[in-house]
Amino acid sequence: MSHPAAKPFRQKLLAATMLSVVLLGSVGAASAATFFNAVAAGDMSASDAILWTRADNGGATTSLTAQVSTDAAFGSIVWSGAGSTVAANDYTLKLVATGLAGNTQYFYRFTDGTTASQTGRFTTTPAPNQNVHYKIGFTGDADGNFRPFSSMNNFGTAANPGSVGLNSFIFLGDTMYETASPGSPAVPLLTPTSTPAQSAAGLVVYDTKYLQNISGVTTAGVATPAGQQELKSFLAAQGTYTLLDNHELSNKQLQSGGAPLAAASPNANPAFDANTTGAYNNQTVGFLTTEKSFLNYHPTTADIQGTPVGGLTISGPTVNASGDTRSNGTAINYLTRSWGQNARYIQLDDRSYRDVRLDVSGGPRAANPNRTMLGATQLAWFKSTLAAAQAAGTTWKVISVSTPIDQTGGNQDTKSWAGGFQAERNDILKYIVDNHIDHVVFLTTDDHQMRTTALQYEPDPINHAGVFAPVPGAFQILTGPLGAFGPDAITDHSFANIQALLNNPATGVINNPDLIAHGDPVVGLVGFKGLDNVVRAGDANAATHPTSVDFYAPDQFGYTTLDFSTDGNLRVESYGINSYNADCYANAACIAAIANQAPSLIMGFSIDVPEPGSMALLVTGLLGVIGVVRRRG
Repeated sequence: MSHPAAKPFRQKLLAATMLSVVLLGSVGAASAATFFNAVAAGDMSASDAILWTRADNGGATTSLTAQVSTDAAFGSIVWSGAGSTVAANDYTLKLVATGLAGNTQYFYRFTDGTTASQTGRFTTTPAPNQNVHYKIGFTGDADGNFRPFSSMNNFGTAANPGSVGLNSFIFLGDTMYETASPGSPAVPLLTPTSTPAQSAAGLVVYDTKYLQNISGVTTAGVATPAGQQELKSFLAAQGTYTLLDNHELSNKQLQSGGAPLAAASPNANPAFDANTTGAYNNQTVGFLTTEKSFLNYHPTTADIQGTPVGGLTISGPTVNASGDTRSNGTAINYLTRSWGQNARYIQLDDRSYRDVRLDVSGGPRAANPNRTMLGATQLAWFKSTLAAAQAAGTTWKVISVSTPIDQTGGNQDTKSWAGGFQAERNDILKYIVDNHIDHVVFLTTDDHQMRTTALQYEPDPINHAGVFAPVPGAFQILTGPLGAFGPDAITDHSFANIQALLNNPATGVINNPDLIAHGDPVVGLVGFKGLDNVVRAGDANAATHPTSVDFYAPDQFGYTTLDFSTDGNLRVESYGINSYNADCYANAACIAAIANQAPSLIMGFSIDVPEPGSMALLVTGLLGVIGVVRRRG
């Protein structure tokens, strides 16, 4: 197959169809001057990066030049490239900046010869043998009802302390919601049977949704170049890696790319499980249309050109696996990057190839060993990448997944690993244990809360099903959301109240654990080998007597950072603001309040890496109970 970490292909144009007349009018159709909606850089390697912008010129094609420099004044241009926006890509443009030096900060901008965009910055990745400090952040879930996403205000500056000094950021799925918000109707729900004409009409609205999330917003919910535009500053502050999730895929039948065309989602018919028919959602014009819109609006190596009516063509790297009809010929949305000697990043795509979503979690269908979330080709690549990182002596293996992989009880959501893909989940974790792959951390969002959890698996699911053991040295960090329904239902943000919610089996707040005992790991890493320097806002005893609540915050909008030191130790910190109600921007008092909220440190911890001679002693400690999480679909 074509390797996702291969050198970028030719310089390429990206992005989508015409916006609605209303949005074009609000953003700048009346002006002849070019208006740059935003800039972004992504998929950085040690020698290149994808540069992205959207240029509004009243609906006209615009010729642009991208410039890259090592200084913010662009006194010395080290790379430049040219391209043109086109209507078929919604006037977005992606160019590949090549020939760059590793582990170097660069500044970039776009210009039409008269007007220049804002300046963005990104850092190329260090080589595997470089022992360097590397710091990343991650979050996800950007529901338009919660614009302007104030936790990202002043990103990259001292006014937003956790965001300072990031080398890269992972935008971990649900980067747009297809649902309605004031001034923004819901998108048409495209399906595997949508016609090219229906898909073309849907593409216009999908592109509009992405544009609205990076635009300012009026009190009527209308996109505007004025006002707070938190995602615009966030995207320019550092380079990003971006994952696809369910809301980008119409959040209905298309959310399972490997499902058969006739299978409704969720599905009660076992005949649709473990699809091997060769007719998959990911090959339909409906799926490719929603995927194209996502790729139009993010600085990704993956790319789809053309139109639903004229034909859609994958112009980026594709899977070459003739024996795997589910994956062969699809756009590669998974990749790996070296973050130096102490960290290897592995980004998975758990949407494009997964089998149909079940109607009921757990049971024999969820345990079917033939059901897949990653597809055979990606799963084999993932395992070999993990093994290679361990063999190379890389300390940390950092894996991003858009769906939580921790075990949270028998009533887990059917779209999750534990709720609908138990066998593949167990296979992955067992592979990590059997191959002695240590210091593995999964990053995810989706549950609309912040929590860190140890992982466990079934050593012998055939003869001893339901008997679990810890995965030594492996855990999951879940963070976010940027803004989404669920945590906004909590109005008492005191530590005492959060502690009460965590310990109350009758908790009914959306997306909070019920904490019914299922024999699952407790929230947190109490007893975890190397745990140190635990902090939790409101808990004066966190450092000396940490408990589960010190790893749990269901009421914050924000992000989490991981700081890898040159000695291999890891520092994790979560920053956020108190959750707020949907459509806050329609209330002047509310918008003023969130504008003045500066993200603060909510919780944090360190994992100190033992000396090489002590590696064999790395084990997880205290395991207990985490309850059911109820999530919005």
